[in-house]
Amino acid sequence: MPEPNPFRKHFTRRALLKSLQYLPVAWLPAPIRALGIAVANSASVFPLADFRITPHYPAHSPLDEIIQLVPPGTDRFISERYAFEIGEILRSWANDLQQQNPPIERLGSFCDETLRASPLPTLTESPVRSHYGVTVTKRTYASAPILSRDKFLDELRTYLVSLSVLKTAAFQITAIRQTGVSPVRVSADIRYTLIGENPGGTREQRIGTWKTEWLENAAAGWRIVQWTGDDETVSRAKSPLFVDITTQAFGKLASYKDQFLRGADYWRTVLDGASGIDVYGNQGIAVGDFDGDGFDDVYVCQPSGLPNRLYRNRGDGTFEDVTQRAGLDVLDATSCALFADFENRGHQDLLVVTSGGPLLFANDGADKFKLKEHAFNFARPPQGTFTHAALADYDHDGRLDV
Repeated sequence: MPEPNPFRKHFTRRALLKSLQYLPVAWLPAPIRALGIAVANSASVFPLADFRITPHYPAHSPLDEIIQLVPPGTDRFISERYAFEIGEILRSWANDLQQQNPPIERLGSFCDETLRASPLPTLTESPVRSHYGVTVTKRTYASAPILSRDKFLDELRTYLVSLSVLKTAAFQITAIRQTGVSPVRVSADIRYTLIGENPGGTREQRIGTWKTEWLENAAAGWRIVQWTGDDETVSRAKSPLFVDITTQAFGKLASYKDQFLRGADYWRTVLDGASGIDVYGNQGIAVGDFDGDGFDDVYVCQPSGLPNRLYRNRGDGTFEDVTQRAGLDVLDATSCALFADFENRGHQDLLVVTSGGPLLFANDGADKFKLKEHAFNFARPPQGTFTHAALADYDHDGRLDV
């Protein structure tokens, strides 16, 4: 008869499990400076929560020098800094202009006392075209800078008042040249877009270019010293040409709120990197009447890791999500899709172009689709990725080719 094991008598399974609760503490890493790892200060109130490691790499990243040049003006193209700083002033003014009572004085704070500007009243205005409810004219302005600062601000106020409601104000520097050194002086061409409504309710868009001169003041920053107008194109419409009804059409759908109202930055944060989601946004839509009710439905392509969506048109200005029911919730990165009757049965089938190749879904006529296996055969494995497709019966056999 074997002798009893004294270890088993005093060390039971319960004791083993109890002792394991201290194992994580036993495995906490000690400071190992010699191995190139520095541990955070152990005197922290919350030592585990504040634990950090700072790796010491043997060599600097080859991107370090490039990253240091990201801020404008840190390389030999010093005018980039000038354009950036002046652009910030223009962005601030654009935000002010879209207020209910735009303050011209804000722009005046950037106008030097010595400012000279060209008159803003139109010199000539000639028609360009007038079709489909849209009238386009071209304006020209005097180019001689003869106005003083105060007179210019008065005329600018009159110029903007004709747009009682300003919906869009956008300014872009299209060219910048340094013309002086001490103090720094630059000339900048500013392309502007102003969109709003005049008191009569007519929609109006103005696009043109201002030629400006700026002086860098050590105490006050950039100041405008010259402002002249160039040609301006004005487009007018008696009523809005397009109205955004996305919220009315899709706003009640969970997939619209939870998926489409979130951008790529959000999804790249929460999705596993293995999904392969990218940042390019090369995804399109397909429009077709897949259920034959006379209303166009919409298939929305999505990047990798997010399901494509099929929205059925209810006929009352709203849509319903029928993706899963139809069997079209493809997760592969999809660049485009096309509705077409590939089998000549009177039903709209769906071609889905993914990064790995085209997929053909046959419409069974009962609002459901089925993937056709081996619909596309290649003599050699495809090289690269698929980005688009076109349909036509190129050999006149009565069947659509891709």
